[in-house]
Parts: sequence; C-alpha cells; structure tokens
Amino acid sequence: MSEFVVRRSAWRMWLTSLVATPLIVMATDVLTQRRITNSLRDLLFRPDDTQLFEFRDVVWAWAILLVAGGVAIWALRELIVPTKVVSADLSGVRLQVTAPFRKPLFVAWSDVEDIGSATVEDEGDTFPVLWIRFAEIDVGLPEPWSARWMDERTLALMGSDWDTDPIDVAKRLADIAIGAATAEEELLETSDRGVPEPPGVDEPDGGET
Repeated sequence: MSEFVVRRSAWRMWLTSLVATPLIVMATDVLTQRRITNSLRDLLFRPDDTQLFEFRDVVWAWAILLVAGGVAIWALRELIVPTKVVSADLSGVRLQVTAPFRKPLFVAWSDVEDIGSATVEDEGDTFPVLWIRFAEIDVGLPEPWSARWMDERTLALMGSDWDTDPIDVAKRLADIAIGAATAEEELLETSDRGVPEPPGVDEPDGGET
C-alpha cells in the first residue's frame, strides 16, 4: 500500500502570502521614503492637523515588517515545498505536531485506539479537526503545534488549512489501520502454520568395494 499524505492547501498558502504583501509594502514605506504614507496622511488629515511620525511608528513598522515578512516566507515555502502534516502507511501514522525543524511524531497502529473527525470552537470560530485517541502510552508531546489535547489520550489536529477534508482523512487512516491489522494477522497465521521442510534426499546405499 502506498503512503497516504495530507499537505497544507496551496491556495490558502497563496492567499496568506497575498495578505502579508501590503503589510510589507506599508512597513517598508514607513522605514524609507514614506511616499505612500505621506499621501495617505494628506488624504485623511487636514493641512493644519498634520500627524507627525514618532519613534514608536518606526518601532511598529519594524515589528510589522518582521512578522509579515516571516509569514510571507513561510507561506511561499509551503507553496514550493509543502509540509506533510499527516502521512500514513502500514507501519503507522506520522503527525507534524512537533516544533519546526523537528521530525514528525510517529505512532504505530498498535498504539492507536480510535480515529475520527469533529469540529471545535475557539474564540467564537469553528474549526474542523482530525482526532486520534492513543492507547495507554505517553507520546511525549505536552504542548503540540497546530493541535491540542482534547483529553489525556485524544489529540486533535487543526485541519482548516489542509488540502484534504479531515472527514476524508479520518476515513483513509481508518482503512489503512484496518489493512495493517489484516496484514499482521495474515503474517501471524503464516508463521503459525510453519514452513514445510524440504523433502529429504535418500542416502546412497553403502557397498563394499
């Protein structure tokens, strides 16, 4: 069975980079010639009520430039080399819920108790999630990235920016888990039956010379 992979949605990453672009332009303008900001200032304020730039405006411009630039670089990187947020095969499932530049969390199917999808509310917004309930194990992940613990053994992964709906992901993972269990049972049955020994070879009769 080939590997099943879920990545971040390309069009969402493209949209994120577009949102960051005007912030980068405005912050750069404040830190350099201020042509755009001066035009906006003349348009919004009366000549006798001109707003002057202060040092805090420069600080805010640097902050916006760094944050927006980081978001744009991350979004473009995801467009070029998309991250595997979820990947699975017969050996187990890998979840990108660890810190950046670290290996994804690997969990064998024998350590997975159940898989499903749901929606959660966070500050008035609703997000689709993929949840995985682990067996009685400690995965060593107290503070997951892009995920949250629903209880002591159930981890919910935020799937709003995935290229595949969490409902479909849960179904595919369940099918792979069933396939892994079936393959393991067949392997055990084969080992229990044993490998038949090759037929013996009759030894030649000895004779006196």
